[in-house]
Amino acid sequence: MATTTDVGLGLIGCGAIGRLMYVPGAQALAHEGLRLVAVADTIPERAHDMAAATGARAHGTYQELLDDPRVDAVVVATTIGTHFPIALAAIQAGKHVLLQKPMATTVEDATALIDAAHTARVTLQVEPPHRMNPLAERARQDIQRGLIGKVCLITARSAHNGPPDRPWFYFKEHGGSVIFDMGVHALTFATGIGGPVRRVSATYTTSVPDRIISGKPVHLDIEDNALLTLEFASGALGSIITNYCTVASLGPAYEVFGNEGTILLNGPQGAYLRFSSGGILQRPGHEHEELGWFTATQTSGHVARPLSLTTMSSNPTDPRLSSLAHFVMCLREGKEPEPSATFARHTLDIMVSAARAASMGQTQTLTTTF
Repeated sequence: MATTTDVGLGLIGCGAIGRLMYVPGAQALAHEGLRLVAVADTIPERAHDMAAATGARAHGTYQELLDDPRVDAVVVATTIGTHFPIALAAIQAGKHVLLQKPMATTVEDATALIDAAHTARVTLQVEPPHRMNPLAERARQDIQRGLIGKVCLITARSAHNGPPDRPWFYFKEHGGSVIFDMGVHALTFATGIGGPVRRVSATYTTSVPDRIISGKPVHLDIEDNALLTLEFASGALGSIITNYCTVASLGPAYEVFGNEGTILLNGPQGAYLRFSSGGILQRPGHEHEELGWFTATQTSGHVARPLSLTTMSSNPTDPRLSSLAHFVMCLREGKEPEPSATFARHTLDIMVSAARAASMGQTQTLTTTF
């Protein structure tokens, strides 16, 4: 992997994600040598507006942007169905790539991206970054230390009421999918804690087929409500809830149940909570450790919320909390991104296998791991 100090960044896709997430992130990382030098969008006016606001150069197509010699790396923040061809073209042009989720819509295309990045010796990083979340790291540490015993079940929920202003999310031809858009968050966090999955089953349905999006009626051709059941390689089970049917919710978004305790993440009581049935649990090396509820506070450093990392509401210069900061760090230091592209491919494998399981009514065995 090549290393670099100053990074000329190109942004492909000037919609809400690019505008709200990556532009502020690039501005915050200017002191790290990151410069937003080029932007491109299928809507020329949008690219020109962003160029005027940032000082970048507007390009009419992503290929023109890739031909710009000032561009060392690109962020691909386009519709889901275009992720693979744009990322592949960027890799083949010798650009480092930070790719929005999911990395492709098939496992075969994901593998092609990984192989192409290896051949071109460029960095490929894929959203979302939840495995880097300090809460996920704390959970892994506590599990490894045996503080909740054997992990038996992980439940995860990522859901909202659906994007109100972007119709493409609701159509398969653009890569629209509640699993690809929302379920990927819960799956990434769950596998970031529980490890690889070996089997998946699922039930999908369309609960609200007719909606008003951007003031116009839309009839969905995607499923908007899904339940997934995972069997982790460790033997633990997982339950994933994702939908575009949740107006509001209250309760932990992620729970890890062990035979001696429970970890709750992003619950209303606090960012990270741990409970042990033993109170003061007598274990070799831990005889005097208090294992009641552990409530993380701002002073403990565990203030990240699992679904806030993709909004840049966290510190945009902290590589643990910002994908873009992590990307720049990896380029500068020649490190492999965390999570890896193989991790992202495994998450994609779960999602496409879950869709197959739902349509066939049969549990599917995963073909990938990380």
